[in-house]
This record gives sequence, C-alpha cells and structure tokens, in this order.
Amino acid sequence: MGNLADFIEQYLRNILLTQRKVELQRRELAKMFRCAPSQINYVLETRFTFEKGYLVESKRGGGGFIRITLVPQDNGDFVQTVESLIPEKLDAEVVEDVLEKLAAWELLDSTDVVLCRELFNKYFSDLHGESAAILRAKLVKAIILVIGFKNKE
Repeated sequence: MGNLADFIEQYLRNILLTQRKVELQRRELAKMFRCAPSQINYVLETRFTFEKGYLVESKRGGGGFIRITLVPQDNGDFVQTVESLIPEKLDAEVVEDVLEKLAAWELLDSTDVVLCRELFNKYFSDLHGESAAILRAKLVKAIILVIGFKNKE
C-alpha cells in the first residue's frame, strides 16, 4: 500500500489518461484526500514536473485552481506544442510567472531573465490592451522556441 502522495499522484494520472488537460481546485482535492493543501503542492512540485512531461499552472486564492497539462513527448512537433500551450494573449503578470518558471527550471539564467524583463518593460510600457497582450504572447512563444531549440542542440 502506498502513501498519500502516491494516491494523489495516481488519481491525477488516471484523469490525465483520458484528458490532456485537467483543471481542479486545490482545496477540493485536499478535502477529497483529507489532507492539507500543502500535500497537494508537494505532489505537484515533485511528481508533475516539466521534465516528467507536465505543465502545471496554479492560481492561489478563493477562486484559485490547479491546471495540469500533459506535454507531448515527441520532440518532432515542438513548435506545435508551444503554439497549443501558450494562449494568443498574455497579461504582464503571466509573463512574469513564465519567466520565473523558466528560471526555476534553469532554462534561463539570471542575466537572461533581466534581459527579457527589460524587453517587456521597455517595449510594452506604452502599449495597452489587446495589442500588448497579443505581442506579449508572441514574444513569450519566441523565447520558449529559442530555448527549446537551443537545448536540443
């Protein structure tokens, strides 16, 4: 018999067998397994990592959610995967979250993050609304594609 983390992991993996993406509330999942939300965080941080083929997005707070996306493992369609995972519009806060994740995964070093922030701050400071959101998304996609192709070499 496994421990609680094993049960939570298996539950989430079973859902992902039938769906490529699942969105849950941390609080409800914790209630279902009769555990603290921190136990859910532990499972997500250790067993559903990008390196293991998962993209985990999380928003905390009252209306918060956890979204787990199964990332296709065939590298032949990397561009298509990036296109499907990154929305057409991104707000500045999401871009900051993406930069932090890329740094945490050691795909960007601190100099790269500073450069990216400077680009976003300098070139997007006078843009507002939908135009800025569309351009942010395109630039984030470009950054991820460059990182991805650089790491394949």
